[in-house]
Amino acid sequence: MIPKRFQLCWMFAVLLSIALAGSADAYKEGKVSGGGSITGAIKFDGAAPKLKTLSVNKDKKVCAKKPIKDESLVVKDGGVVWAVVSLKGVKSGKKWSKSQKKAVVDQKGCVYAPRVVVMKQKTKLLMKNSDKILHNVHTHPGKTGNSVANIAQPKFKKKLRMSTRYFKKPGILKVTCDVHDWMKGYIVVADNPYVSVTGAGGKFEIKDVPAGSYTLEIWHEVLGKKSMKVSVKGGAATAVNVTLKK
Repeated sequence: MIPKRFQLCWMFAVLLSIALAGSADAYKEGKVSGGGSITGAIKFDGAAPKLKTLSVNKDKKVCAKKPIKDESLVVKDGGVVWAVVSLKGVKSGKKWSKSQKKAVVDQKGCVYAPRVVVMKQKTKLLMKNSDKILHNVHTHPGKTGNSVANIAQPKFKKKLRMSTRYFKKPGILKVTCDVHDWMKGYIVVADNPYVSVTGAGGKFEIKDVPAGSYTLEIWHEVLGKKSMKVSVKGGAATAVNVTLKK
């Protein structure tokens, strides 16, 4: 029979080792000296698709003030908008940006603004309700292992701070509204700050990257995922131009 005091010591040692293992894997912020950058564009193979107008069947006084387009595949100036470009497995580097540490999504005109948001892992997400009608925040974690959120946000609740328990693990979560079935957005829960979302022309830039070799991952909700190896040199820009097709 093992004395109780030794059992307690053993349990403490196990818990401490788990905690230390977790902290060892955590991203470490610091100052990047002589870093480089990754710039480029995610292009679309083919003609830009015409955006379909979605059917608005509820709360039309608010939601139907202007047509709502299906933005699941937006191509502007030959480039893919709302694609996520990220570096995988980075253990240390630049500091998280304010927008990543305090990410905000607004429900405005019965769409999510922005459609794709990047947030730091294990932080809270602020969901705003500018519509003054009932919305429902429903996350779909997929294979990320995060908890499912299914939270009503009435018209009087202009701000909803969502718990960190929904964003513990990195990955991309879909978010929908059970009240308005056309609403769709994505939450990128990141374990390092080297993440960019493409804009017009599919352009992106990732700055202050420590020199070295990395895996660059590109994700889009319709066009899927693509990975490649990139090398970054100190004080230089690495050009990455990728073409995706449907």
